[in-house]
Amino acid sequence: MKHKVWHKYAIVYLIVSATILLVINLIIRPQNRKYNKQEHRTKLYKECVIIADEYVKEYRLDGFSLRSFMMQMNAVKEMLKADVWIVSADGMVIASTVESPRTEVNIASEVPKLLDSVYLDNVNVPGLSDGDVMCAVEPVMEGYRIKGYIVLAEPMSQVLEESDSFMLRLNLVSGVSLLLLLLVFFVFAVYHTNNLINIDKTIIAYTDGDFGAEAKVRGRDEYRDIARSAHMLAEQHANLVDYQKNFVANISHDFRSPLTSIKGYAAAMKDGTIPYEIQGKYLNIILFETDRLSNLTNDLLDLSNFENKGVRLIYEKFDIVKMLKQSSSTFEGKCSQKNMKIRLVFPENELFAYADKGKIQQVVHNLIDNAIKFSKPDSVVTVVAAEKRDKVLVSVKDTGIGIPKDAIGKIWERFYKTDLSRGKDKRGTGLGLSITKQIIAAHNENIKVISTEGVGTEFVFSLQKADS
Repeated sequence: MKHKVWHKYAIVYLIVSATILLVINLIIRPQNRKYNKQEHRTKLYKECVIIADEYVKEYRLDGFSLRSFMMQMNAVKEMLKADVWIVSADGMVIASTVESPRTEVNIASEVPKLLDSVYLDNVNVPGLSDGDVMCAVEPVMEGYRIKGYIVLAEPMSQVLEESDSFMLRLNLVSGVSLLLLLLVFFVFAVYHTNNLINIDKTIIAYTDGDFGAEAKVRGRDEYRDIARSAHMLAEQHANLVDYQKNFVANISHDFRSPLTSIKGYAAAMKDGTIPYEIQGKYLNIILFETDRLSNLTNDLLDLSNFENKGVRLIYEKFDIVKMLKQSSSTFEGKCSQKNMKIRLVFPENELFAYADKGKIQQVVHNLIDNAIKFSKPDSVVTVVAAEKRDKVLVSVKDTGIGIPKDAIGKIWERFYKTDLSRGKDKRGTGLGLSITKQIIAAHNENIKVISTEGVGTEFVFSLQKADS
């Protein structure tokens, strides 16, 4: 069974309500009764002591009248809502504020514990009390001898009624509060449910391919963060879908072109369309296209390894000057085809770097290859190595066609080519700079590009300098 959010709110509300009511009636109620009884006992006993002292003072005066004293006690009765009993030393009730009291009542015999107590609950003396009463007792002393007792008797129903009245008010206040809490719970349940429903609908829209949908959530809380994160995830997924489409299109194009050439020329040689004496030329073209396929495959494998396993580096100390000279010498054939030169600018002494020599060689090869590829004939590619503080800086600069401003940020993307017609760069795979970026980043170093369209491009990367 599906548990909805408002179901959980209802359950929480019922639990909270039941807990509050149980605490009030099972814990607070007995405690309040206990506290209220103690308050009444204290009040009765204080009054009882005052009356006993007053009784002794008047008793010692000439002309003391018990009847006159009881008239005063009737006023006390009205104030305290409690009867006053005057008891002799042997326990006989000699006077009381009770209307039509029973005569000859002996408290000592009817309630043996009373006169020995300070106060006693649930006392019932027929003829003196109408039901159970709470009594406070104070002896009347004459020297060290007990002359009698003053007893104040308050109906237990009156004590309990006060406590019950307070509890009734507390329950009413709690009931009203719980109704308001129900309204608050309802508002929160609607708020959370609507936000969750909107987010759920939006995510379903994403799964259906509508990546532009946005969840309409209220408030500035975690729901908005979740909706924003879901939208960002959808955008990334949309970009990934586009990337996959472009990847398939690019790789298909890069594989189809050389394969078409290889198949076409091989078929032409087989059926005799291309005479034997000129087949060497077309075999070179086939080898050229085969190398192109091999380079593309190697670049794809490198990228796959970088993504799955990361760029694994084998650090060593090597002379960057010597390595750059070796890398530059491998481009003599390409340079001669375009009547170009590579100018090397190095410090006079050896310059050692601490990095993965093989990977850095791959970076340098990609950068010089790009520089030659996009340079004009009869131009110069400048390769510079220099030290700056604890870094080695390597620069590869050409005077070629340059990179448009809007394309500089995209050149590190896979398969990206500034020449969308692909006419000027038919041999390139569009992966070299992406691989270069990953290698330099794996070394925790930086590579930047400075380019002006129609003027040229310069790539500069840094390496950790090694001790000489």
